Amino acid sequence: MSARRALGLAWVFAFFLVACTPSVASVPRTVVSLAKLDCADCGLKLAHDIAARPGVQKARFDRRRSELVVLAEPGFDVLAAARELAKGEAYELVLGAGQGSYLPAPPIPSELDVVWLVRDGADLADLASHRATDKVTVMEFGAVWCEPCRAVDAHMVALLGSRKDVAYRKLDVGDWDSALARHHLVGASALPFIVVFGKDGRQVDSFGGLDLARLDRAIAAGATR
Repeated sequence: MSARRALGLAWVFAFFLVACTPSVASVPRTVVSLAKLDCADCGLKLAHDIAARPGVQKARFDRRRSELVVLAEPGFDVLAAARELAKGEAYELVLGAGQGSYLPAPPIPSELDVVWLVRDGADLADLASHRATDKVTVMEFGAVWCEPCRAVDAHMVALLGSRKDVAYRKLDVGDWDSALARHHLVGASALPFIVVFGKDGRQVDSFGGLDLARLDRAIAAGATR
């Protein structure tokens, strides 16, 4: 076989290989909203489980929107498969985008010293300048999809109800790729991420994850400064 003919056959084979391979763009895309979700882990698990089903090319969970996005072969019933996998869970599955939601955080009485510094991951140049004067200031980096963050909210609401020397500042990171997270959470592995400043304005402690005992110790230490 001549080199020219061999090259021609190779091009023909490559053409048919590409033509017969379905592109991602041609695979139907289905979005299922998860409503009244308690945390992102449930959505991530659902995406992982449905991705293993025959006929599914790709599945991912959008934490911010609480939406399951699935690329699957025509005829694959994404909603039915998702409902089967989520059987027994408390959240609701709704076909279509824009209907995802998380369980709300506990209500915060308006008289408490609680301020939202950042929403949806917008950057904040400096934390220290937002300390409360002559108070212990607890700054919490959290997200709507973070279940432990709601536990910190409940703990702080109860604490602030009995103490006037503590202030609570909340920062919504949006997601780990946000400007706020890239600036202040380098090296952090879990939310909530807590930073505590003492009454003297100096930082007492910073840590990631749900550790209410450590939070209480940091507040106690900051109150004596």
